[in-house]
Amino acid sequence: MGDQGVYQLADYLKGNTRLKSLKLLKNKISDEGGMILVDALYYNNTIQTLNLTQNLLTERTVDAFLELFRSHRALRTIYFNQNSISLRNIKNKVKEMSMLGVNVSI
Repeated sequence: MGDQGVYQLADYLKGNTRLKSLKLLKNKISDEGGMILVDALYYNNTIQTLNLTQNLLTERTVDAFLELFRSHRALRTIYFNQNSISLRNIKNKVKEMSMLGVNVSI
């Protein structure tokens, strides 16, 4: 899929009213694609679980999702496993996400 495919997916997600879980494993999504997903999810009130395992995401994408979680309550579980993210660098952010009621896996 990569970031190009994320643009098309984002358009779909903005109008989606049925999809509750989305798995985007091993899609070579970078931070650019992560930002596109975050933007789309501001308009989506149904996705509750998002799996972004084994992509090319960094702490930059985690920061964007934290901002999303501060104002948007639909997404409750997110998986960032096996990306380019150092748990040591985002430990406090993960803690804040948990305090907001979000289940985070890194």
